[in-house]
Amino acid sequence: MAMENEWHSELPDGREVVIQRHGQHWIVHCGNSHVYGDNLDVALAQVIRAETGVVVAHVGGVDYPSWIRSVADRLTRDA
Repeated sequence: MAMENEWHSELPDGREVVIQRHGQHWIVHCGNSHVYGDNLDVALAQVIRAETGVVVAHVGGVDYPSWIRSVADRLTRDA
């Protein structure tokens, strides 16, 4: 069950991502990787790189920068 200020999503490759907001800070979890930061876009990019080894870009037809921006826009608007 998700707590308030916690969102669940999936990377384009299907891996689960859990995003938590604590005040002005974000914690992003994916697999064994966890990133804490003030900027959700940066935290998402860092956790993707840490978990998948992918330098955030267009990989295998997936536009990771657009996916990150879409998720960050939605959550920062709702937060």
